[in-house]
Amino acid sequence: MQGSYQMVCAVVSARVSPAFIEKIHSVRIMPRVAEALDLTTVADLISAACMCLPGTIVAEPGDVYNLEIWRVKSILARDFKYPETLAERTAIELAHHISVAGRRLIIDAETEGMEGADDGSK
Repeated sequence: MQGSYQMVCAVVSARVSPAFIEKIHSVRIMPRVAEALDLTTVADLISAACMCLPGTIVAEPGDVYNLEIWRVKSILARDFKYPETLAERTAIELAHHISVAGRRLIIDAETEGMEGADDGSK
């Protein structure tokens, strides 16, 4: 869609030790189209994607506009922290790869749909 942001939030629910991801409980992909990209939009997307999942939300500082941890906790109304261990960083990297792949699939499907509409076929 022209003039809007196509976003995909991927959530990895996992049990981690300091060095390893011990178990992945679930993976969620939440797509969203927004007219503006601001903290409220990102916080709503993260909250929706993490709904009903237990535990602490771990995200990179840039994902939440480099806010202090206490502010992010207040906005999300959940326990929150920035990654401290190798396993937490690995889980975030996994979620990042999943979200990028999901976004590419959505954009490719939209592009194919538009090309099909141009030549009269679908």
